[in-house]
Amino acid sequence: MPQPDLQAALDAVDQHFDTFVTELRELCRLRSRRQEPDQMAATADFLKNSVERWGGTADIVPWEQSHPYVLAEIAGGERRLLHFNHYDVEVEPTGDDAEWISPPYAAEIHDGRLYARGVADDKGALMSRVHAAAAWRLSGQEPPVTSRYIMEGKQWLHSPGLGGVVEAHADRLAADAALWENSWTDGEGRPLLKLGEKGVLYLKLTSRTLTRDLTSQNTVLLPSATTRLTTALATLVHPDGTPAVEGFADDARVPTDAERALLERMPFDGAFLRQRAGVDAFTGGLTDTEAAVALRTVPTLTLAGIEGGDTTDDVTLGIPATATAKVEIRLVPGQDPERVLQAVRAHLVKEGFEDITVDVMAMSRPHHTDHTDPFVALVADTARTAYGAEPLVEPYTQWIGNQGVLAGVPIVGVGVSRADAGIDGPNEHIRLEDYRMGIKHVVAVMAALAVAE
Repeated sequence: MPQPDLQAALDAVDQHFDTFVTELRELCRLRSRRQEPDQMAATADFLKNSVERWGGTADIVPWEQSHPYVLAEIAGGERRLLHFNHYDVEVEPTGDDAEWISPPYAAEIHDGRLYARGVADDKGALMSRVHAAAAWRLSGQEPPVTSRYIMEGKQWLHSPGLGGVVEAHADRLAADAALWENSWTDGEGRPLLKLGEKGVLYLKLTSRTLTRDLTSQNTVLLPSATTRLTTALATLVHPDGTPAVEGFADDARVPTDAERALLERMPFDGAFLRQRAGVDAFTGGLTDTEAAVALRTVPTLTLAGIEGGDTTDDVTLGIPATATAKVEIRLVPGQDPERVLQAVRAHLVKEGFEDITVDVMAMSRPHHTDHTDPFVALVADTARTAYGAEPLVEPYTQWIGNQGVLAGVPIVGVGVSRADAGIDGPNEHIRLEDYRMGIKHVVAVMAALAVAE
């Protein structure tokens, strides 16, 4: 394959940028909320048509426990670059629509910023990958690498269908490296390169002590499910909230000195978090620097919710027969969710709570890409040129996800938004110039990957 003319492809981004922005706005006007299957299907159709418009091929793949996946390819050079993105929006509570400066699905531009729900997470990043491959074709060249795309429309937050679709379509998703969905630049314009995700083990614990609720005059004679469950839950954590399960973190990967140094460079506004939480200090008295490292590298166990008995605002007399609790465990690289699950179950038995039922609501495996991998250096080098700034390399993140299903290839997360983009809240936006730079960054990654040794 001839040496790619990178400058011609970068020039094509500028020449066709208005077209790219118009297409992104059209995508953002589709209300791809997980609660609206028709809109999700329409969005999948749009993405398929977009890839085909730019000379690629795409299939809409229905899948159990999920809205349709879009699997696509824009052919090019021998090496293969996989792009993972999602097209659903509203990952978290979105706030009041009345607080927007324009309607959330109007995709209006104000002062050089495109405002739309989902534009920062993750439609902007998704389309930047398609437009990067398109720029090569618009410059009159075959793309230097073959771009492969998996576009996910989650039905549930924890993506229970992802592992199955990746396994079933392993051949068409095989790649030499992958760019993961969303990331951003910080307040100083430094791009963030994310090299991993935490895994999650989400459990429902249930106590059943009676066949039905009975009057509390029998408390001296009969066991309460709420008492039983809360007593069991109290054994899972120490008074300071840290996990008390034996062996809980035995296989957790310990950051190297170099990784710790990278994490200590990460921006972290401890004062903002303490003010928002209404606390004077972090657990254990951690400094902001220590907190930035712990947030990303320490596995956690959260008692996320408890339900049982009569909680109406009235005096009621009863012994609850059933009580449930949700427990969220965030796993760091090295941890096996199945092993941690067995540790939790063994702990409950050891503490005398073998009657507590443990059901798995969600499970994903943590993933970690070594920051010394050549692909990380390649993405960082091209980011320096594209952004004119030194990138921040984040070897561990606090975010949970499903990168583990793509284990075996180096994965780097890049994006087109800023840390203040208001992701999933009122006035979510991206800066148009960040979108331009994001496309150019991916264009440069493609050129560098094609000739990398």
